Amino acid sequence: MTNEPDFRELVGDEEAGDERLRRVHDLLVKAGPPAEMSARVTSPPDVEHSKVLEFKRRRPATLLAVGIAAAAAAFVIGYGVGQRQNSFSAQAAIPMHGVGAVNQAAQAEIKVGSHDEGGNYPLEMQVKGLRDAPKGAWYELLLSKRGKPTDSCGIFTVDGGETTVRLSVPYDLPDWHQKKLYDGWVVVLHRRGQTSAPVVMTTSA
Repeated sequence: MTNEPDFRELVGDEEAGDERLRRVHDLLVKAGPPAEMSARVTSPPDVEHSKVLEFKRRRPATLLAVGIAAAAAAFVIGYGVGQRQNSFSAQAAIPMHGVGAVNQAAQAEIKVGSHDEGGNYPLEMQVKGLRDAPKGAWYELLLSKRGKPTDSCGIFTVDGGETTVRLSVPYDLPDWHQKKLYDGWVVVLHRRGQTSAPVVMTTSA
């Protein structure tokens, strides 16, 4: 008599003819029972005698000091970068004044920088006292010849007080110093729907 289970008793008479089930059954019988579990698995380690690693917590004062130092460093770096970006190296500075009773108190100064590799000249214009443009209107800075507008240098608006405008032009500005093509600058006021643009500021006497 054998202790091995009978195939027909396990699967029943209806499934006894399935060769795949029979082969699986024979393999399981041949493999025998599984090995007994080792003592390390059946007897887990004693937690009370296990080593526990402790991580030292930083003191709140230390963390605060580190945070303040990092914030201060970020502020100094950001301030330095901002100052370099906002700096403007001027090669020339040209004053402007208002035209007409409305803008008589207006003043401005145009700073001209050195041209870049593409031949563009950076301009920085500081304006104060110029009235806010009416709704839908805007100002335009142009090079001039004998007080008459010629080539545009860009458009801008003001918001009371003092306004700084950054512009860039591709014109050969040394000709302005030599007064060949240009002899100054003007600011005109454009109103939507109107073809004429009166001069409100100029460098002319």
